[in-house]
Amino acid sequence: MASYVPERIIAAPSFPGVAAWGLAYNPVSDELIVGDYVSRQVRRYTRGGVYLGDLRNAGKTIGGVASALGVDPRDGAIYVAVTGEGRTSLDVRKYDKDGNFLFDLDMPGAATWLTVDHDGNLWVPEGFSGSVVRKFTVDDATKSATLQVLITEAKPGVPMKVLTGAAADAQGNIYVADVGNKVIHSWTSTGQWRFDIGPAPIKGDLRGVAVDDELGRIYLSDAVFGGIRYFDMNGVYQGAISGLGMNDGEFTDGARQLAVGPDHHVFGADYGSFRVQEFLPDGTFVKLFPDPGMRPDPAGISQARGLDVDPVTGDVLTVDAFGQRANRYSAQGELLGQYGRRGSSPPEGMNYPKALVVNPTTRDIWISSFEGPPGVVGYSADFSTVLGRPNIPRWVGDLEFSGGKLYALERRPGAVRVINPSTLAVERTWTSPYGLLHGLAVDPANGNMWITHDSKPLLYVVSPAGKTLKTLTLPGVGWGVAIKGDEVAVSNTTTGYIDLLSRTTYAVTGKLGLGNGFTFGKLKTPSGLQFGPDGKLYVVEQVSSRVTVFGPGPSPAAETVRPQVSVAAGDPVTGGQIVLTGTATDASGIAFVEARVRDLTTGRYYDGRAATYVTASTWSAGVVWGDLTAASWRYTVPATLPSRSYAVSIRAIDRHGNVSLLANRTIAVP
Repeated sequence: MASYVPERIIAAPSFPGVAAWGLAYNPVSDELIVGDYVSRQVRRYTRGGVYLGDLRNAGKTIGGVASALGVDPRDGAIYVAVTGEGRTSLDVRKYDKDGNFLFDLDMPGAATWLTVDHDGNLWVPEGFSGSVVRKFTVDDATKSATLQVLITEAKPGVPMKVLTGAAADAQGNIYVADVGNKVIHSWTSTGQWRFDIGPAPIKGDLRGVAVDDELGRIYLSDAVFGGIRYFDMNGVYQGAISGLGMNDGEFTDGARQLAVGPDHHVFGADYGSFRVQEFLPDGTFVKLFPDPGMRPDPAGISQARGLDVDPVTGDVLTVDAFGQRANRYSAQGELLGQYGRRGSSPPEGMNYPKALVVNPTTRDIWISSFEGPPGVVGYSADFSTVLGRPNIPRWVGDLEFSGGKLYALERRPGAVRVINPSTLAVERTWTSPYGLLHGLAVDPANGNMWITHDSKPLLYVVSPAGKTLKTLTLPGVGWGVAIKGDEVAVSNTTTGYIDLLSRTTYAVTGKLGLGNGFTFGKLKTPSGLQFGPDGKLYVVEQVSSRVTVFGPGPSPAAETVRPQVSVAAGDPVTGGQIVLTGTATDASGIAFVEARVRDLTTGRYYDGRAATYVTASTWSAGVVWGDLTAASWRYTVPATLPSRSYAVSIRAIDRHGNVSLLANRTIAVP
């Protein structure tokens, strides 16, 4: 297998225009600030929904996931809670009102939600590691935060359970949503308990809280209900706005953060449908933006994690964790089907799917929603029927089939459960003595489990009875594992290679790929991998959000002839999105088709990997499929585009790195 060479790329990175999670109104700039949870950006809009630009980040994106937002009403300074993968200890970022980065803050716990009161104090409820509320004063001169108030109980003797949304009123009182207790707690500015709101009629999965002082209302996103409930300033229930649904004026899986404008209009971040929605205080729907919602390219991937290959057709199936969907591609990269949306219940609902497996006997498909309901769900091969949901914990990061059984690897605290797919019963469980786990393969010859560690360069071989037979040291931290004959392939997140080991001697025998990177044959954070019935190895890359296919070679003969690329005629603008298509030809095979998009007003370029505009000339990958000597391609710009002109250049790159002449177009977005 060491002679395998890269053959083609399936899919490409693609993001929605705005996966709205955080949301705040800035009274100083009269703007709405929207946190894009998928693209790790924070975007600025007028109250009319016109895109103004993004907060400026060193490294192009926020180092982590942009969660809740807060605005200092005195000077318009913006605070961003940073959470999720990629987060350092610096979990709150501060910007000025114009979006210029000022400094980071290290909170005592994990900051997922926050708000700023009228005196500029920063309030941070901690929901996932401590269930406490902290109040800080922030000193710009020293770039530091000083703790002023620590709230550890709702009131004496009453604990809090998972805190989320927060807001302050004009008197400095604070309101915090408590998911576990299904209430809103209110305290004075010094931390004295005032009252609780709820639990009736609140249903659960509480998210954003907002206060309208002039109107005398407290708003709450009750996500299980799907709508926004509102109460008077004494906590008495008054009514609801909106509900659960996919239509305009409804929220997919409930609103996330909420905001109130100066005209008392209520805004809700509709994360599941990539938009922000606006309502009158009486609940009348006003508008949404972007309108229509700007979705990623259908064949693109926002964050690739899991992969499997249909043993009958050779189709490649992937799960897109941030796109909340599963894609089915032909072995030539053509998108054949797609299923799923953001949601907490089946059949369509998915909650950060990160693992997928095909039952080799029945071709049924099993998908894991990593962060909770709907959990692990089995579907028929065409997704028309839900087969069932085993009752197992969340955090399932890998799925495998072997001997007619479904193996579910739980990343944390670490376990493997063997499930009967017919009865959904857990037949046995191996609990990790090693801590967090990453990936799994099951040896078809003897049932041994090959398991990678989440953060250490270790690979464990565990018998069906749960005995560790061998602990192997890898060249780097491994992720996915696949077995073919006597060879074991492990994706190496540290080096970007695929490490090859002997199934019998356990020795590292070689590696595939060209190392860490984005060019053809290089891998950026390879995660899931699997052998197809054609004998090829399919590797999905988390950071590159694509699938690289390795085959037995040989590589095409070296040559220096430029590939050719053409752009289809016609208007490429639909709903404010630029979508270009065309063909590319080359005798040695097309590796990439890339686009460069330049805003002719600002002179800035769209960066498809960071989903924002940057000053440097930047090329972004499109989707390529079909015969590589005569391939089809498509490039989608999902970012919200102001109504002006853009210069677009297209180029093709063959498997040897030869670059075509440019195909150029100037496109006016109405």
